[in-house]
Amino acid sequence: MFHTKTNAMILNLHPKNPEIRTLKSISENLKNGAVYIFPTDTVYAIIADSKSKKGIEKLQELKHADKNKPLSLLCPDISTASEFVETLPNDAFKLMKRITPGPFTFILRANRNIPRWAVVNPKAKTIGIRIPENIFLQELLKVHEGTLTCTSVFTGDEYLTDINDLDDLFGNQVEAIVDGGIAKVETSTVIDFTNEEMEILREGKGFERI
Repeated sequence: MFHTKTNAMILNLHPKNPEIRTLKSISENLKNGAVYIFPTDTVYAIIADSKSKKGIEKLQELKHADKNKPLSLLCPDISTASEFVETLPNDAFKLMKRITPGPFTFILRANRNIPRWAVVNPKAKTIGIRIPENIFLQELLKVHEGTLTCTSVFTGDEYLTDINDLDDLFGNQVEAIVDGGIAKVETSTVIDFTNEEMEILREGKGFERI
């Protein structure tokens, strides 16, 4: 299950039945402020517990990100996502029901249930919701009993897709890296529901399903 490299702990989870004991350990570490790198439906991402200020600050530090740069809230289902938004428009609900889980980011107005450090844009109070199809994240969310915050691993002008490159750059700064193989450089489709009409902000993976 585990093997170590020069920098990081690399986790190899079963591709169809991820080990629950390992996921529970990851969950506890996340709650205590640790950060991990996980594969997603698209590219690799740094993840933290949404309620952990320590974890979110570490995530931001690792990405060398402006605090106004986008973060996404990973939710296990629509019901959970609805707990963190002011309103879930009927059009948004119908679309989410039809196309999730999958590689989509839904921009909605955040309510006070989500810590201010975990929103996409603190000034606008918007949040990016993702309901991932990736089995590692799905199963982690089930045992975590809470939401996760993530940001894609992007450095310089490119996404890191190889586990060795991720290890070289972030290995000694994260709790562990979950090996998902070589990732394809595919971004999520971003759909904005903060105005009266739906707006596609980015045509990415899965766009043809909308």
